[in-house]
Amino acid sequence: MVISTGIFGNAGCKNNKTEFLLVGVFHNIPDSLSCNWQYAYDRILRYQPDQVAVEWLHPSDTASLPHQYGDNYRYKWDSVMMAWEGKPINAADSINHYYSLLKKSNDDKFRLQLWRYYHLGLDIGNRDYQTYLLHRHIAQTGQFPDTSTMMGQAFWTRYKQTLASRKDGEFFRLVFPLANQLGIHYLYPTDDRVTFSAQSEAWSKFYDTVTGTPVLQRIDSFWKVFVETETRQLAVCNAISFVNTREWLKNTDYGQAHIADGLNNKDFANYSEVWYKRNKSIAKKIIAAANNSNANKMVVFYGYMHVFPVKQFLEQEGYIVKLLEDIQ
Repeated sequence: MVISTGIFGNAGCKNNKTEFLLVGVFHNIPDSLSCNWQYAYDRILRYQPDQVAVEWLHPSDTASLPHQYGDNYRYKWDSVMMAWEGKPINAADSINHYYSLLKKSNDDKFRLQLWRYYHLGLDIGNRDYQTYLLHRHIAQTGQFPDTSTMMGQAFWTRYKQTLASRKDGEFFRLVFPLANQLGIHYLYPTDDRVTFSAQSEAWSKFYDTVTGTPVLQRIDSFWKVFVETETRQLAVCNAISFVNTREWLKNTDYGQAHIADGLNNKDFANYSEVWYKRNKSIAKKIIAAANNSNANKMVVFYGYMHVFPVKQFLEQEGYIVKLLEDIQ
C-alpha cells in the first residue's frame, strides 16, 4: 500500500460495491464511564471492515487546514521541517519508505520515523495513530524512545500532549484499538471545516433574533432534555448504542437543523444550509476515500450529529449504509 497525499480526485468514480458502516461517537467520555465504548467495539469487530475513515483533516485540504491550525499554519510547519530536516522535503516519500520498512520489521525505531513524517506531512490523525502504537509499546516494555535529539524532544512533548487530550476520546478508546486489532495501518481523513465560520455566524445571527422569546425557551428546553437523556444513557453504559439508533439520529437531525423550521427565519435557514453543505462535502470525501482505498467494507467514525446527514447523502449516491444496530 502506498499512502496517497490526495484523496479527493476520485470522488466522481463511484465504487458502489463499497458498503459503509457509520459509527456516531462522543468526542470524550470520562474514564469512569469507559464501559460505553465496548458496544461499538464488539459490533465493529464482528463487522470486519477492511478500511477506516475518520473525522480528521486530510493534509491536501488546504481550504480546511487554516480553520484548524490558523492562517499561518504553513509557515509554522515549514519552520518545523527546516528545524528537523535542514531543508524542504516531500514527507510522502519518507512516509512510504518507513511504512514499507514497518511491514518487514515491526521496529519502533521505524515507527518513530513514520510518526515524524506524518507530522511533517500534516497527516495528524495518522501521526496520532502512531502515537497510540508507540504508547502501547512503552506501556508494555517500559522502554522509551531516544529523546536526546531535537526531534526526540519534540516527539516527547507532543506524545504527552496527545495522551492528555485524547486518552478519553474516540480515537484512543475505539478507533486506534480497532484499527490495530483489524490490521488496518492507515486511517483515511475525510473531514471538511471550510464552513466553520459561516456556520457560527449564521447561528449567532439567528440566536440574536430569538433571544428573549418563547422560541429560544423551546430550543433550550429541547437541548436540556437531550443532554439529560444522554447523561442517563452514559450512566448505564448504553450511550454509544443509544445515540446510533435510527430514532435518536432522527432526533439529533431535528435539533441540529430543523427545530426552527416553522419560523421561516432566514438566519436559521442559512445555518441549516451550511450544516448540510459541510456534511455533503464529508460524504463526498468518504466516497473518495473508499475509491482510493478500494474498500469493500469501510467503517466511518464521526461525532454522532453527523451520522444522519452523511448517511442520507451516501444513500443518495447509491451506497449501502449500515448503522451499529444493523450488526448482529
